[in-house]
Amino acid sequence: MDEWIGTSEAAARLGVKRGTLYSYVSRGVLESRRISGKAESQFNRTQIDSLAAGKADGRRAGDRLLKFRAVTSSVSVIRDNRLFLRGRDLEQLCAELGFDGAARLVLDADVLDATTVPSPMPEVNWDIVAGLPIERRIPLAVALMAAADPLRADLSDLAGRTLSLLPKLAAAVPEIDFTHPWIDVLATVLIDNGLAASTTAARVAASARAGLLDVLLAGYAALSGPLHGGVTVSARGLLDAVLSGVDVDRALADAVVAGGVPGFGHVIYTGSDPRARIVVDRVIADRPESSAVAAARAIEERVGRPMNIDLAGAIVTSEIGLPPRSAEVVFQYGRTVGMVAHAAEEYQEAPLRWRGSRTS
Repeated sequence: MDEWIGTSEAAARLGVKRGTLYSYVSRGVLESRRISGKAESQFNRTQIDSLAAGKADGRRAGDRLLKFRAVTSSVSVIRDNRLFLRGRDLEQLCAELGFDGAARLVLDADVLDATTVPSPMPEVNWDIVAGLPIERRIPLAVALMAAADPLRADLSDLAGRTLSLLPKLAAAVPEIDFTHPWIDVLATVLIDNGLAASTTAARVAASARAGLLDVLLAGYAALSGPLHGGVTVSARGLLDAVLSGVDVDRALADAVVAGGVPGFGHVIYTGSDPRARIVVDRVIADRPESSAVAAARAIEERVGRPMNIDLAGAIVTSEIGLPPRSAEVVFQYGRTVGMVAHAAEEYQEAPLRWRGSRTS
């Protein structure tokens, strides 16, 4: 089936006049192009079908974003309950490359050899950053760099700038040793997981052609929500309660938020979360008698479902003895790479394609 369809077919699929179709193009809702040998302007079939599905969903009022299924990405793919980054199986990638190698792979940084000097990032007043709660330090450090960034409008060298940025992010939270093998694998599995809220927010900002650091700030804002990166603290609270001797049923009753148990379930994975399995297996290999793993297994047995990456992150930070919100910080650090990779893709798309538009 052709990827591109003519103006007449596109208008028919949407049930609109040709003039309306072209108004969508002018507002950045749809992309059109001229193709040699075709009499009509050509439209992307996926975009048209996604917009048509949005029109038919019964929600007739208001502005809304295009359906997410109109967005394609080569950063990651989930297939048969397994996660692949740039086509590489996540488990293999963790075993062979670690975070640094995985970051370079996802950022498509192969063109940067060991002698390459990445573009420098602005300096930060670390005294200001140090006084904040740990989960707020990376976003503030990036905001301060964004305010002083002379390259904010430069959308090139994204990989190099990100590789320069990562050590600064790690320096913002000295309590966490990002070279620790458990932290390394946790950050690696969190690099990307498709169009999550944080990634989508970053892509929307990139669509408006925000610079690298401002794109990250948009993503961090979404990540901070209690139903995204912020849920890690709830998962840690549940684990800590059981470790302290609270009955599992009581701990679960106290921990339920928004109708669910933190650390369980996922909108993408129908079975076990492969990221959680990779992380927990690494902990067990090093510490077979882990009390945190034992507590998590007891919770898992009572819930009747496998844990997700949030509870796995709680296991890691608990066993190392890190503060309760440490897993959220590792989430920020790892997902920075994925958000930049998605931004790089978005910069190649038509600008403002995520713009809300009235479709009826």
